[in-house]
Amino acid sequence: MKNKLISSLVALGLASSLNASSFFSADEQDDYKKFHNEIIKLFTGDNIFTHPYKEYKMHFSSYPKMNAFENEKDYTFKFEVSGINKKDIKVTLTDQNILTIKGTKKELSKEEKKNMIKQEHFYGSFTRSISLPDDINADAIKVKYENGVVDVIVQKDMKKAKKGVKTLQIE
Repeated sequence: MKNKLISSLVALGLASSLNASSFFSADEQDDYKKFHNEIIKLFTGDNIFTHPYKEYKMHFSSYPKMNAFENEKDYTFKFEVSGINKKDIKVTLTDQNILTIKGTKKELSKEEKKNMIKQEHFYGSFTRSISLPDDINADAIKVKYENGVVDVIVQKDMKKAKKGVKTLQIE
């Protein structure tokens, strides 16, 4: 209830701060009122902010989820790929230091779906790419799969390591 009240106040303040009467003609004021009502409805109505447990269509632009770590010697990327077989995952590195993880999560068989009453698991293909820094050793990369997590360990190339910020002369 507290979050709904805060969201309502934020939306009201956002929409009210535009002061419709001084900026819009009579016809435009109707458009403003519609816009104002939509903003209020966004933060107070039946949506993902007020009902977090309802089902909403997911967009998997950042799937699989990733944690990234850095130390003096290497970078480590941990991709969460639970429920996906090792043989259905492919990790690649391009010449431009783009690390890509691709995979496919197989759908349940017809027999398994037979008694299903609700499905929330994601099935299908996914791809996620990240740009790696220039100071990597592309020949010293290890990829491990364990317990639904793909670890990509990329060693740093100390010759390429940045020595600091270089100021460039403007011509």
